[in-house]
Amino acid sequence: MPGIQFPEQGSGTFAAKVLDNSVGTTNVLEASKPIKIEAVWQIDAESARVLGGRWEVAAYAESIGPGAEILMPPVQTVPLNGGTNYGTVIVVPPNTFPDNPAPGASGVYKIVIVLLLRNFGNITDVAAIDEAPLLRIG
Repeated sequence: MPGIQFPEQGSGTFAAKVLDNSVGTTNVLEASKPIKIEAVWQIDAESARVLGGRWEVAAYAESIGPGAEILMPPVQTVPLNGGTNYGTVIVVPPNTFPDNPAPGASGVYKIVIVLLLRNFGNITDVAAIDEAPLLRIG
């Protein structure tokens, strides 16, 4: 489970996974169905006490070979509430990815999920990144 980067003191973990939306294997997804990405993270009690603002969780997809690079909408925001455990689910709308990739396009994507802390409208140095295995979407 990847750690959350803090500029000085603080600790936490972040994990994200893409949930299967098809029958069978978990590395082949249907483009015509919503794609869910579940993210959970935990921070230490002292960080929970002193941090403010809101968390932002976004997912990005990069095509392997020719194809699209996609910000997988929507970006999720989660307010800090003084707690140590947080989570959210990104529901990517159907047909965000091509259902029938053009010849030469693999339809294979690398998915990266990014956690950021925004305070007073500015991105802070508190961040984490997790990645899914390669996925065939189409």
